[in-house]
Amino acid sequence: MARLTFPNTAQGMADANAVAQPRHIIWSQARITVLTGSDMPEVPKATDAVLSKLQFLNGALAVGGQTLLNAVYAFIADQIANGTPAQKIYWSHSDVFMRNEIYIRQARLAIKGAKTEQQSKYEMDNIFLAGSGYEPTMSAG
Repeated sequence: MARLTFPNTAQGMADANAVAQPRHIIWSQARITVLTGSDMPEVPKATDAVLSKLQFLNGALAVGGQTLLNAVYAFIADQIANGTPAQKIYWSHSDVFMRNEIYIRQARLAIKGAKTEQQSKYEMDNIFLAGSGYEPTMSAG
């Protein structure tokens, strides 16, 4: 057991809270995701996380599903096509992402949508926490 998903309802919250410790709960508008086992964040705070691009994108997928991942992809594509030279270089070539970087703040603000400032910060923190626990699965063949 590594990742469980529940609807964002009263029953879903109860089910998420009933999952045995250690666990990390991520709330989004549509669902509640509980990370356990090998998907647990490897760092205590989002600001401690240093993610690869693969971990960053998988963190977005874990936190906000395909909708958030699509928003992140759209932002990155726009930055590569229309950003400043520094933004183009960062999003085209960076393989290391840290929560407090200005480019991550720009991404957070661009994909914020109708969320409050605090909800948006919490969402990005959870992307970094969820991403820190992501490891690619290996195939034996």
